Amino acid sequence: MLRVGLLILLMALAGPLAADHDSDSKLSWHLLSAGLDESRLSVHRQDALVGIFNLPCDLTGIGSAQSEDGIDIAVVDIPARPQGLLVIRCNVGAHAQMLSIIDPSNKSTAPAWQRSGSFFARWEIEDDELWLEYDRACETGVSIECPDGFETRFESYPAAAE
Repeated sequence: MLRVGLLILLMALAGPLAADHDSDSKLSWHLLSAGLDESRLSVHRQDALVGIFNLPCDLTGIGSAQSEDGIDIAVVDIPARPQGLLVIRCNVGAHAQMLSIIDPSNKSTAPAWQRSGSFFARWEIEDDELWLEYDRACETGVSIECPDGFETRFESYPAAAE
């Protein structure tokens, strides 16, 4: 436990790999580490730490001009969550993408909602609601109902998490 605390302290002193910090913003983030299998992100509300989140995806390049396609982090405001949400889209493996939602109203240090798409994951705001879209393999495999073996799923947040 002491090693983990020292590691976090050293990472904080060394500075984040990438960050979006605005003391006037509802939420901000600091990328503490990034790699092929896991990235670590600290999330803040104004100057208070909301939590440190381990994400099983690659956020390498976020915040730089060379950021890869499929990687983004956005602060999202919707009426159902006036304190804001952090929506993260990142790459998993060679082809998959993952969506994660960090919701400060959820006191957990795990994302409030997380899904991986076999090939894509997207989000958008429509009619003041956050809609999440991702693809996945059909439970039936290739069939008449699912001719290409994949289906697109749509979920709204926060309804999807409740």
